[in-house]
Amino acid sequence: MNQPAQSQAEESMAELEARAIELQKELSAVQNAIAGIHARMNEGQQPAAAKDVPLTPAWDAPLAISTPPVSQPSLTADETADTGFIFLQALQPYHALRAKWHLGSGLENALMPEIHIPDKQGEDEVASDLRLFGLLSDGNPWEQRIPFHEIARENGVILGRDPGVANYVVDDTSISRSHLQLRLDEYGLVVSDLGSTNGTSINDVPVNAYNNNQPLQDGDTLTIGCVSVQVEFI
Repeated sequence: MNQPAQSQAEESMAELEARAIELQKELSAVQNAIAGIHARMNEGQQPAAAKDVPLTPAWDAPLAISTPPVSQPSLTADETADTGFIFLQALQPYHALRAKWHLGSGLENALMPEIHIPDKQGEDEVASDLRLFGLLSDGNPWEQRIPFHEIARENGVILGRDPGVANYVVDDTSISRSHLQLRLDEYGLVVSDLGSTNGTSINDVPVNAYNNNQPLQDGDTLTIGCVSVQVEFI
């Protein structure tokens, strides 16, 4: 190897070694922060929090470790760990991670996303079930309550006419064997049509392969085939 090429290789190696040292420091800072959280949890204490950054919600709700907020722009990851401040960011109510992870639990014991519905006094209540009710094509009443923790599963729940493929059966000739899917994503409760013959709509707006994953809210009218049902969060 000629002299210039050797010098360039040595400089590149030195840069890589310096970067490796920086990355090791950053990794160590993160590991120390996580160790601090576990230590405080084992002692039954609240974790240290940055000034003006409230810890919400409590330990029984999903949290994500974040970078310092805008209110603390001068703190780096190393400084955060050195000062004992740990920035925890509360996940949004419909964030996808809420349905897949819970601090201290595995994926099999994921926390159900909370769906908040303001009551008449303006206070928040947590809905636990989805209620669908209406009349079938033959005039007979139909009603179904579906727990949100079932909808929060990875594949959600399926409504259809065939009990062999559908989680919840709607016994009407206008409804396909596997008609629609209900699931939760970061935006909340959403509906997808599964290629049904007579279609699906929300408040008379069609849901199909071109615009699936449409939000379904309390008070909406969901039409499945020729059956229109009211939506209620309870």
